[in-house]
Formats: sequence, C-alpha cells, structure tokens
Amino acid sequence: MVTKNRAFPFRFVLPAAQLLVCLILLWPVRAFLIFGVAFSIRSYSGSPIHIAVPPATVEKPVNADALGEPWDRRKLAPLILDFPVLIPRVPYILISPTRSEWVPKGMFTDIWRALSWPFAGMFFWWLFGRGIEALFAAKQSVVRPRITWAETSFAGIMFVVGLVTLAGILTNTPDDRRDLQFMAWIAGGLLWGVLATTIIAARLLQPRIQKLINHSGLNSILNGREG
Repeated sequence: MVTKNRAFPFRFVLPAAQLLVCLILLWPVRAFLIFGVAFSIRSYSGSPIHIAVPPATVEKPVNADALGEPWDRRKLAPLILDFPVLIPRVPYILISPTRSEWVPKGMFTDIWRALSWPFAGMFFWWLFGRGIEALFAAKQSVVRPRITWAETSFAGIMFVVGLVTLAGILTNTPDDRRDLQFMAWIAGGLLWGVLATTIIAARLLQPRIQKLINHSGLNSILNGREG
C-alpha cells in the first residue's frame, strides 16, 4: 500500500494559473480598469471629475463602439472562471435595497468584478485543487488531503447550480444567446458544476478507502499476534 502521496500541487498551481489567465485576458483593456479605479478614488476624495475625450480626426476617428467591443468580451473572463464568487454575495444582494452586489463608490460593477473576482476566486480554485489532489490520491489508496463537509457542501451547491444552468442552456432563446453576460453566467455555472464533481467524488471515495486502511491495519495486527 502506498504510504506517501507526492501529488502535483494543484491547490497552489490552479489559483495562480487562473489569476495569470485573467491578467493576460484583461491586460489589453487595462485602460478601462485604470479609469474605473481613478474614478472611484476621486469619488471618495470629493475632487471634481473631468473626463477628457480625445477629439476625432480625419486620420483616426474615434469609434466608441470599436473601443468598447474588446472590453465587453474580455470582462467576462472573471465571470466564467470565478463564478463561485457570486454565491457568497447572494445574501447581500437579497437584503440590499438596490438588489445588487456591493461596489465601491463611483466604480462600475463590471470593472469591480474584473478587478476583484480573479483574487477572490483563488480560494475556490484552491478548493478545486484540493479535490483533484484527493482524487488522484484515492487512486493510490491514500486519504490526503481529507475533504471536509464544508467543501462537500460547497461542491454540492455548485453541482446544483450546474444542473440549473444546463437547463438554462436547453431553454434559452435567441435573444438570450445574444446577451454576452447571460451566456457568461451560463458558461461559468456549467463549468463549476462539472468541476464540483471532482470534490464530490473524492469525498465519496475517502470513507471507503479509510475503511480499507483500517481493516488492513487490523489484519496486520492480528497476523502479528498469531505469528
């Protein structure tokens, strides 16, 4: 029986990889993020806010739609990759008078999500990494790391959310499919519904493996006494 588990450190690699992917995708539209932070700081400081719009020229006309299109697509990366960040915010949204999540003063919701969700989402990718490590260890008859009931409950919630989003895919309309943010929510819910099965599977396997380990240890003791 294998007593050591030298599994790949998914719990550390996956959060860092997710953060790097978000950084790469958002870097080309960093001007939007910088503007959002500056706008929020000025809102808190009470300083007057001046927005300078560059004049259009014949050589290079200003096209607001062309500038916004990359942002509209790239800002969805944290919504998909870090979908579980939404779950803890649901209670606040339900009790909030505006029925919306908390956002710093003067900052747009999309910008706040793009800035904060990749960092908050690292915790959930850490949980997923533990699930992968536990599942690989289970193949070697090792219970490590031990999946807790809290992690299992989180995975169960995400699995249910994944089923709901799957139903959303089957029932959406052409108008829904043209809504990029709606499709990002669907993709994020489905992605994490699938990833959650790893944690659930590891949790189901670990008690059986522990029972086999205990039984094997008991047999070894008994055989030793007989010898």
